Amino acid sequence: MTRTLLGGSPVQRLRLLSRHLAPLSRSSTSPFPTPTTSRSSLLLRRSLASSSAAADSAAAASTTWTFTTSAAFHGKPVSRSRRSGPEGTTTSSTDSDHPSRSRRHSVQQGLAPDHPLCKWRDQHLAEGKAPKEIGAGHDWWFVEGVPSSAAAAGGGTRGVVLGVADGVGGWEDSGVDPSHFAQALMWFARERVRTQDWKWPTEAASKSAERLKDLLDGAFRDVSNEKGIVAGSSTACLALLDAETGMFHAANLGDSGFFILRPKAIESVPVPPSSPASENSTPPPPPPPTPAVTYSVVHAQEPQVHFFNAPRQLSKIPASELERAGGGEGNWLIDRPKDADTFSLQLEDGDVVMLFTDGYSDNVWPSGETDRLLELVRSRVDAAATRPAEEDGGSAGGDDKELAASIAQTAVTFARMIAVRPDVYTPFAAESKRWQVKGMERGGKVDDVTVVVGVVRKE
Repeated sequence: MTRTLLGGSPVQRLRLLSRHLAPLSRSSTSPFPTPTTSRSSLLLRRSLASSSAAADSAAAASTTWTFTTSAAFHGKPVSRSRRSGPEGTTTSSTDSDHPSRSRRHSVQQGLAPDHPLCKWRDQHLAEGKAPKEIGAGHDWWFVEGVPSSAAAAGGGTRGVVLGVADGVGGWEDSGVDPSHFAQALMWFARERVRTQDWKWPTEAASKSAERLKDLLDGAFRDVSNEKGIVAGSSTACLALLDAETGMFHAANLGDSGFFILRPKAIESVPVPPSSPASENSTPPPPPPPTPAVTYSVVHAQEPQVHFFNAPRQLSKIPASELERAGGGEGNWLIDRPKDADTFSLQLEDGDVVMLFTDGYSDNVWPSGETDRLLELVRSRVDAAATRPAEEDGGSAGGDDKELAASIAQTAVTFARMIAVRPDVYTPFAAESKRWQVKGMERGGKVDDVTVVVGVVRKE
């Protein structure tokens, strides 16, 4: 996407970011704990990427492709903490971008504390160590490995399914916690994958991607039938990484989305000449590290919107509201799983897949920023590895668990840094210009941010 920067160029932003990237170490002080076994599947290994990142690794032991995944998240600042009341009643706080809201009523909602969804959600939040009063905000995600037919004989996974969802914050005006719908949508999608209540795609690429629409449709029906979720709306992005074929399939509804980035090794890394310095001069700050591997964006998914800041979304409308609308859908934005866009691509060794909510994509450009961000992270990971990237053509340098976790956490950190900058030209500013919205020509968008990363390897 072509754009003209009005201030705060990608190079300047990433130089600032590079100062926040501490060198990685494989010593006992490494921020990456030893992986533990996931309860959901013996084929999934879970590790922690940072103070607010939960990581999963799905390995296909007897197949050609392996995928190492990690998720990082951070809710946006709020003026008062989101808090849970008794018996599942949730009082949502006033968001920082809506300080004028004064009238608010709570709705009896939510699942019982002992519901498996709540336990699963709380486990992710506890593992990620996100600020308790913020958590993931209205976002949620899941990562689930699918056993192969040889799993019983010690085989690996058939692949892995990823998902992200972003609850629509406007429901807070009605006293509904937007996070409940997004969490339930991801939970039910994960359950259908985990219990094999969904047919793994075996058709041609286009039809395989359609199977993800079926998964989304089933999860949406489950949410619609769940009495504990009284109302809500959410975007949704589901992706499948096939460990037998190396194919990537996705279905995306709304303005969450995904990027696919591809590495290329640099044959020789140029060393910039040192500048002469006088005796009393202050040495300039060090430049960002020169990467041994570059990344290019091979696909950036286009968002689906009705109009500015109004994405396509799945919605559960209370019966009382539908009756008030005369049995119709009134002025509600209601889309269906069949409206999702689908996409398929043959992956290559070393590819990086990123799923995200719009808290990332509204603030960070795919080309010029996301690709450079990956290069910076890769350089730091490779510096801590025993085998540098140039030795293997860019296909395996560094540890994939550290790489996936560091990309996810750094992406969330960078998006949050840009979100509060009033002087930058962001995708959100570009979108406001396209829709001729005045007063938003510059600046980021403060929002919840969730990023799920998958590092692809061909064995």
